Amino acid sequence: MARREFTKPVKREALKRSGLRCEGIGQWYGHPAGHRCNADLGKGVEFDHIDLDANSRDNSLANCAAVCIPCHRFKTAKIDQPKAAKTLRQQDKALGIRKRPTFPGGRNSRWKRTVSGEVIDRFTGEVR
Repeated sequence: MARREFTKPVKREALKRSGLRCEGIGQWYGHPAGHRCNADLGKGVEFDHIDLDANSRDNSLANCAAVCIPCHRFKTAKIDQPKAAKTLRQQDKALGIRKRPTFPGGRNSRWKRTVSGEVIDRFTGEVR
């Protein structure tokens, strides 16, 4: 499903709330716990989903943070992308979707072919 963006009124309210200063707070944005960035947003502003959009589907003002570009990049790379990937892996597992198919003789296969040409069980060593 496509990522949903904040509406213009929500962005305006987030900027007004921030006082044109970055709202990135704490370790999620690469700062010490409880420390706020406070960078000037006149140099560039991005609107961040505090709770990942893929998980929360919440585009309200409460889930919107007006942050500077470095803070947003840090959170996206270190927090959001790994969390989104984990969510997809968990959903796939719940649906029974496997990582990749197992090919005969491949690394994930139970069977392997020896140099002599015999096919043996990778786990027990029995000849097939």
